[in-house]
Amino acid sequence: MSPTLPSSPLLSLPGQDSFVLDDYPLYNLNRTSATYIGEMAKALKQIGMDQTGWRILGILGDHNPSTVTDIARRSVIKMPTLTRMLDRMEKGGLIKRKLWAKDKRIVHIHITAKGRKSLNEAVQVGGNIYERAFDGISQAQIKQLMKTLIKMRENLSRSPYVPPNTSKAK
Repeated sequence: MSPTLPSSPLLSLPGQDSFVLDDYPLYNLNRTSATYIGEMAKALKQIGMDQTGWRILGILGDHNPSTVTDIARRSVIKMPTLTRMLDRMEKGGLIKRKLWAKDKRIVHIHITAKGRKSLNEAVQVGGNIYERAFDGISQAQIKQLMKTLIKMRENLSRSPYVPPNTSKAK
């Protein structure tokens, strides 16, 4: 049974008497994200991969090579965790580290042929879950969802100390 959508989800906020958790958009966003992550974890485990490896290979499949800093930013993985994962992935032959010739402090991460093969398997797994997640949802609805999520991320990235649509005095 599908949950019914509230007529106006922002009218009732946490702490208000009329607040209903199941009607709260951010709660549903979190539950959806957790469900997706759980389903991906189960599916990836069947091919010997985990979420972190999937994210790293996905980024390298999109932009190869990438710096460690770029991978950390795009994957939302903290640097100590990323470093340990890159160590394991390099030992497993999925990636190679190379110092950048112009600046030896910068390390580029390259996906290997074995890594690309693993990424292709994971992409098939991810595609199946994507299709299941968006079953019965139109392209227009997906586009609107993307616009909404991007706008929410922009809103949340704004400093909470500077009111919107204002500029600092020069």
